Amino acid sequence: MVFAGLEADGKSYYNSAANGFGGLFPHPGMRMAGRYKAIVEDRLVEENATLSTAISLDTTGVNSSSYRYQLRLANLNNKQGKTKSFKNPITGEKETVTNPQWGLVFNMDDCGNYCAVVLSCDNSTPFDDITDQRTMQVTLVKNVGTSTIELASTTVSKGVSLEDDLNTVCVDVSDHNVLVSIGKDELQEVLEVPVSRPTGTVNVGYLVGAGSRVSIERAVLTLDNEQQVSATTLWTLPSLDEYLANSTDPVEGYYKYLDRDMEDKWLRLGGRYTLAVVRADDGYDLIYIDGAQVKKSQWQPCMLKGHITRTQFTGNYDLSWIDATMEPITDDCYATIENGVILTLNFPVFKSQVRFAKVMNLD
Repeated sequence: MVFAGLEADGKSYYNSAANGFGGLFPHPGMRMAGRYKAIVEDRLVEENATLSTAISLDTTGVNSSSYRYQLRLANLNNKQGKTKSFKNPITGEKETVTNPQWGLVFNMDDCGNYCAVVLSCDNSTPFDDITDQRTMQVTLVKNVGTSTIELASTTVSKGVSLEDDLNTVCVDVSDHNVLVSIGKDELQEVLEVPVSRPTGTVNVGYLVGAGSRVSIERAVLTLDNEQQVSATTLWTLPSLDEYLANSTDPVEGYYKYLDRDMEDKWLRLGGRYTLAVVRADDGYDLIYIDGAQVKKSQWQPCMLKGHITRTQFTGNYDLSWIDATMEPITDDCYATIENGVILTLNFPVFKSQVRFAKVMNLD
């Protein structure tokens, strides 16, 4: 759930040691040719000693048009310089795999087609201790039948484990877009790509490349709920410009993102927003102008992003907000306006706030 660039859980399904990885581990002691899956020290471990990529799916089907799936996982065979060897069943020759791949699978439909976030690490100059740099390649792919199409790729060197420690990999999926985030201690957005979600039920899961040994601490699938509201307004950018240029209300105007004080383990910033504050009813409407990064294709200029209602205390307002999935957020939220120039949105339940500074114009 994303609001003011903040995100919290909607309806979520967890797989961890607490429930025996029920959705990911339906057959204890499962063995297949070249593969083995087990729960080891409160983690789900799957090893792939074959030349083909293995995929394991969550048993929960996804009907929601938008959802989030995140995995906290590691590749235990990702240590620098480590290789995995096994016999090629076709040629009988010994095969050696270096820098094995692992990752997250989403949007898998009934035909077996899917998208995946594929991770792999490598060194620039592995035999030179001075110039060598180890990095992670994060690649978004779409698999159609026997063909794999690369949609986007980026290289990450900071904020992630580059060996066999845990990283969190996350996808925010909507009808026509996917946002990929990754991080060891804090998620960082690394890719956003237009991707059409297949119709009907889809599945999510994880990917174990040839020679990989993937260890999963937890998996979380979050579905949007149905408490959606309309964010349509009658404003246009020209009408807002004209109205605010003639306004004598010291509160009204354009406000740009200034800074934040957030607990990233609960909430995350989805964009450096610009808002218009305009008088309405018993307070002010907060109108979205631009700056969205999370699900930015869903938000168009002049959509309603929230409302602040006057209280008996000067400069203090009750706050209602509309998140990026059009869900209302109202519980224990409030806003303050300091000296007519600093708008602060407060979310005390999540120990977080975001501030916006008033600007003379949008240039």
